[in-house]
Amino acid sequence: MGEGLGMDKTIGIVGAGPAGMVAAINLARTGYEVTLYEQHPDVGHRFNGDFQGLENWTTERDVRMELFEMGVEINFFCQPYCGGDLYGPNLKKVEIKSKEPLFYLVKRGSEPGSLDQGLKEQAIKAGVNFRFNHKVKKLKGRTIVGTGPKAADAIAVGLIFETDHEDVAATIFDNDLAPEGYAYLLIHKGRGTIASCMFRDYKREKEFVKRTIDVFTDIYHLNMRKEREFGGFGNFFFPKSLARNEKLYVGENAGFQDFLWGFGMRYAMTSGSLAAKSIADGVDYDQLCRNAIYPRLKTAVSNRYLFKKAGNRGYQILVNRMERTGDARLFLMRNYNPSLLKKLILPLAMRDYKSRVNDKSCSHDNCNCIWCRCGKRETAISTC
Repeated sequence: MGEGLGMDKTIGIVGAGPAGMVAAINLARTGYEVTLYEQHPDVGHRFNGDFQGLENWTTERDVRMELFEMGVEINFFCQPYCGGDLYGPNLKKVEIKSKEPLFYLVKRGSEPGSLDQGLKEQAIKAGVNFRFNHKVKKLKGRTIVGTGPKAADAIAVGLIFETDHEDVAATIFDNDLAPEGYAYLLIHKGRGTIASCMFRDYKREKEFVKRTIDVFTDIYHLNMRKEREFGGFGNFFFPKSLARNEKLYVGENAGFQDFLWGFGMRYAMTSGSLAAKSIADGVDYDQLCRNAIYPRLKTAVSNRYLFKKAGNRGYQILVNRMERTGDARLFLMRNYNPSLLKKLILPLAMRDYKSRVNDKSCSHDNCNCIWCRCGKRETAISTC
């Protein structure tokens, strides 16, 4: 059912994920009449209370300060972690530390205390009108589109559980557990998430998840109760443009996802904030994103290429180097900063990388379909 969404101070936003809700919060506070359309009955429908990491290593500035500048309050569970356990393929534990938080643990889903519910509460307070169970099929006028990923370029599959085990944050780099990705275990106050995040061989996901659970259970002697399976996916691509036919694309719908390890929440919320700024201040959205987001995304593409080529031997070297640095956050920050080496690698990395997002759904110039992938095919990006 089509909706007319565009008037001077009226904005429609499709998709109530972090990107869409941050855009809605900012525009509503600026005096816009915002309607946020979500096809599911509540926010956080993709998740089940699983723990995720809000990364804090891609910039020197703490992500909480960035959220504050985006107009986002911390009214959700957000636990700082200044380190954790890291393993290479030899499964020798390395304790990594950092002076500042390496990441913030957040919950995703529809339950109280989740990031999703916290943003929803702020949006309602700002005056955003939510329309749940409403799938918009056609877009008319000025609209923000944040309907999430369209293909599985990476998947995370595992268990959510209860346990008596002490708090743990652990990661394993091993292609036998998570091909070209990583396996992780997060436990906080009796609740845990264990998963394999894999970038290939998805048809063998059950095999990799079982190995992951077995290895973590053996290392930490886990006693898990009330296990529930969960899974999610993400995609990575560079669209030709982020603004087409009065539509601004945000979050994973715009390809904003960390190409190396898939930490995308920070990019998603940043893009929502920039989309709101573009509309409210009349500035170019593409240019805002190219200045604020693309440098890190380009570096992450080069990082993914190097990580993929390294294999298990390289992963062990990476773990050893992180142990020697003494500050894991600074180590990762240096590797996410643009450099001459990463710039030289980028063209090769782009040729090697193939997104699963294909442009096959239509071919007309003025597409206004929500699920159309026009402009979202993988494309070479400027290296200048």
